[in-house]
This record gives sequence, C-alpha cells and structure tokens, in this order.
Amino acid sequence: MVDDNLILSEFKKAIQRNNKETVVDLDESFSQKFDFLVQRFEDVLRDTNRTIPPNKWSYYRIGLIKKGSGDFTTGIYKFTATKNTLVVIPSRVITSSKNWTLDMEGYIILFNINFFLQKKFPHKYIENKKILNSCMQPYIHLTDKQAEEIEILFETILEENKADNNYKNELVALKTMELLLISERLFDEELHFDTNLPSIDIIKRFIDLLDANFLQERSVRFYAELLAMHPNYLNALIKKHSGITAKESIQNKLLLEAKYLLHSTNLTIKEISIQVGFNDPNYFTSFFTRSENVSPKNYRSLFV
Repeated sequence: MVDDNLILSEFKKAIQRNNKETVVDLDESFSQKFDFLVQRFEDVLRDTNRTIPPNKWSYYRIGLIKKGSGDFTTGIYKFTATKNTLVVIPSRVITSSKNWTLDMEGYIILFNINFFLQKKFPHKYIENKKILNSCMQPYIHLTDKQAEEIEILFETILEENKADNNYKNELVALKTMELLLISERLFDEELHFDTNLPSIDIIKRFIDLLDANFLQERSVRFYAELLAMHPNYLNALIKKHSGITAKESIQNKLLLEAKYLLHSTNLTIKEISIQVGFNDPNYFTSFFTRSENVSPKNYRSLFV
C-alpha cells in the first residue's frame, strides 16, 4: 500500500509542475496508484500558492469546508465554498479551486470503484448515487448540526485510516459508504432530486452535447433545438442550477480548450483560433481578451 504522505507529496508536485490554468490530467501525470485517500484539506493546500489548477482524475472526491473560503469551478458550476460547504466532485470532471483563505480548514476524501469492490460492496451501491453524477450541482451549504454530523464521520475515517489493525480497511470502507449515504440524503433534502429530475436530465443532456459539439457549435440555439426548447429557457434553466447561463457555459468550455492549446502546443494563434471554431483570428483574440483581460499572445508568454 502506498503511503498517504507520499501520495500527498506527489500530488503537490503534479499541480506545481502545472500551476497555470491548463487542464492537468492527473491519471497521466500522477505516478502513484491508490484506491483511497483521506486528508485534511489545509494539509493539501500547505506549501502551495493556495490554488489547485484545472484538473481531471478518475477518483471521486468528497470534501467539507469547516472554516475559511475558496472559489471552485467544477464542470459547468462555479461557486464559493465557505464554512459548512459540502462538495462532491464526480470522476473525470474538470475541477479547479483558487483564492483559498489562510484560515481554511476542512477534509477531502478520494476513492475509486475498486476501493469498494475490494471490500465486497456491490457496485450498484456506488453507481446509483445521484451525487456522483456529473450533471448534479456539486455542492450544498449545511447547517451547523449537519456539518457536525459530517465532520464526525471525516474524523472517524481519518483515525481509522491511521490505525494498525486487521479491520482497518473494512471499517474505513463502511464509514466512507456511510458518508456517501448521508451526503446523498442531505443533497436530496436540499436539491429535491425527484422534483427536479426532468431539469437534471436536461442538464446532463446539455453537458453531453456540449462535450461533443463545442468546437463546432457556439450557439445556444443549436443546443436548445436539440433539446426541443427555447434558447431563453435553456439559458435560464442552466443558470438556475449552475449560476451561469448556457451561453457562458459554452464560452467557458471554449476558453478552457484555448488555454490548454496555448499552454501545451506550438500551434499559432491563427491555428488555435480555427481549432476552437473561430475562422477569424482577430475575433478569437477579441473574445479571449474580453474574457480573460489578457490577449492570447500575452497569456502564452506567461508559460515561456
């Protein structure tokens, strides 16, 4: 079994090597393989610039913010995590965080399906969790009483994970499953899964369509027609659940791709503009500069 401190150290190295706004595929750049990790969030942020760059990973992540604050971007969702924020990040969803305050305290757990399968948990207990679906709002704000219940679970998992006995792994798995079940209940109480199921289905379909078409189609109308609804309704629906409109979601997707190409390739600005669907490089430059307050050329120079 890989030592948890080694995993944490390697994670920090991976994000520090890619500490700008490009998407870090941690499945490719992270050398250590593991099925489960639990840490205090302040330990993850220690000795960093208190920024975790955009990344994707095949692990599910559950976090609780006890104190302080930071800004999250997870998929199409943007939000500020403050005291008593419970965050659930599905596998392979692009996520980042920044502006973490110095007084920040919290917890983070990472796990994959293998962690539970090895303990003989039927996979259906994981796969049917709505909070692990990429289209779901990835955060809720808890009451003090609810946060205390979740905090006790995190502390128990931390202590059990440090223990040296024959039942350690089974107890950690059971407590993590309990954390999942309680989190699912709390999210359901806040978001009303059954009532909002039609909206959740539309969001999932929109995200899938966006992933498949964003390089060719930037029009909200294109996605709205495929979803059989008016563009204004789609904009309003996405904003209600994510805090940004469908149009902004499309723009953010394009910007993320452009940043990745500027950082990770030697393509010219003209070639990149064409690759992200802008036939006019000047229009692309205006779009990028307006959104990021820096031109594509100057953005690329940050990495030279």
